[in-house]
Amino acid sequence: MNSAGKPGTKKLKILILSAPIGSGHRMAAQALEEALSRLENTEVVQGNVFSFFPAVLGRLFLRSYETVLKFCPGLYAMSYRWGNQNSGSLRMRNFINSLLLGLGKSFIEKVKPDLVFSTHATPTGIMSLYKEKYNSHIWLGVVVTDFTVHRWLVCNGVDAYFLADEKLADLVLPGSSLKNNETEAKAEPSFQDKKASGDLHLGQVPQVFACGIPVRKIFSEHRDTVALRRDLRKEFGWEEEAFVCLLVGGGGGMMPMEKILNVLVRITCEGETAKDAGKEESAGNAHSESINGRNGATVSGGKRGQGLHVIAVTGHNDALRRKLENMASLVSKDKEMDKVTRIMGEGNFSLAVTGFTDEMPKLMQGADLVITKGGGVSLAECLACGADVAVYSPLPGQEKVNVAFVQKEYGVRIAEDTAQLAEIVKRVQALSVSERIRLQECRKKEFGHPDAAEKIAEFTKNLHNIM
Repeated sequence: MNSAGKPGTKKLKILILSAPIGSGHRMAAQALEEALSRLENTEVVQGNVFSFFPAVLGRLFLRSYETVLKFCPGLYAMSYRWGNQNSGSLRMRNFINSLLLGLGKSFIEKVKPDLVFSTHATPTGIMSLYKEKYNSHIWLGVVVTDFTVHRWLVCNGVDAYFLADEKLADLVLPGSSLKNNETEAKAEPSFQDKKASGDLHLGQVPQVFACGIPVRKIFSEHRDTVALRRDLRKEFGWEEEAFVCLLVGGGGGMMPMEKILNVLVRITCEGETAKDAGKEESAGNAHSESINGRNGATVSGGKRGQGLHVIAVTGHNDALRRKLENMASLVSKDKEMDKVTRIMGEGNFSLAVTGFTDEMPKLMQGADLVITKGGGVSLAECLACGADVAVYSPLPGQEKVNVAFVQKEYGVRIAEDTAQLAEIVKRVQALSVSERIRLQECRKKEFGHPDAAEKIAEFTKNLHNIM
C-alpha cells in the first residue's frame, strides 16, 4: 500500500457513465468530473450510453419519454412501480442491458477504465453485465441521484453505493453497513488482496455511503446570505426588502410556469386590492399591465421594487423562454440564451426570464422562495443553498418519491395545485426578512451537502492508494 495521502503510482483511468434522461444525471456526472479531475495521477472520461446506438433512436426515445410524462403521467407511474418489483421487471432490465452491452462493449474496451462511476440505472446494469462476462476486476460505484433507490440500480458487481441520505441504505441492502463520514469513506483493505487473487465475487456485499447527491462546485462556493440577497436585488433594481420568487423548471424546463406566474400575479393583485381598499388612485399614478391576455389578469401600479418579483429559469427550453417573454410583452433582440433578460414591471409585480445559467447558486441563495420540480439534483442544489423550497405538482415516479422523502425529512413544502401554492407563498411572505435569512442558514447547515462530489473524490483517492 502507498503512503497515506499520496496517489497510487499507477495512473487511474476513471469512466463516468450516465444517460441523458432528464438533466439531473448529467449534472451529477459533471459534478463528479469536476471533483475527480482535480486528483493527481488520474484521467477522467465521460460516457453517455445513448452514444452506443444511432442518434435518431436516442432522440426518438427521449421524445417518447417526454410525451408520456406530459400526456400520460399515470402510465409512467405504473411503469415506475412495476420496475421496482423483483420479478419480470428485472428480466426486462437484464434483456435491455444485454442489448446495450453488445452495442457499447467496444467503447468500454477502448477506454479501459480502472474505475467506473454510474449515475443512472442503465449504465449500472450494463457495467454489471460487463463485469460478469468480461472483466470482474473493474471497480464499479453507483452515485444515486434521487432521494430513493430504484430497484434497477441494485445490481450484482457493484462495489459501492453513494446515497443522498443514510435513511436510504436499506433500499440497497437491508441491514447494510452504512458509512457516512469522511473517516470511513475509504476503500476496504481487502480490495487489494481480492484483486490480486482474482477473488472479486460479483455477489459480494457493496459498501454504502451517505454523502449527499453531487452538485457542481459553484454550489460549494458560498457567500454571505445577506450579501447575496442585497446584490441580487441591486442587480434587478429592486429594494433590499423586496420579496423574490425563483421558478426553476430543471434543465428541460418542464414545469408549468405560465400557470404558476398567473398564481403569483393574482397574489399581488389581492395584496394591492386589500391595501388600496377605499382609496382612489390619481390618474397620473394609475398603471396596469396584463401578463396573460387569456384571463385578463392585471397588476396595479405602485413603487417599483415593492411587491412580488419573479425570476423564471427555463433551462434549455427555449420555446418556454420565448413564451414567458411574450407574456410580459417583452421585445428583445438579445440572442444570448445564457444572459438574464430584465423585464422590469412598473408596478408591484415584475418578471425576469433566463434560459440555462451558471448563476443558479446566487439566484437560489438570494431568493426568498424557490418553486421547482421534484428532481433529485434540483432538490439537492436547493438544499445546498439552504433555499426555502416549494415543489409544485411533482411528476409521478421518482419525483413523487423524492418529494415525499424531503417533505418528511427536510420540511420541503409540496403544492399539488395552485391553491396550495398560493398559501405557501403567502406564508413565506408573512415572515420577516431576518427570519427568512435565519431559517435559510439553518437549512443550509443541516440539510445541504455541497461537498458530496468532493467526498466521493476523497474516497477515490483512498481507493487509488491501495490499488
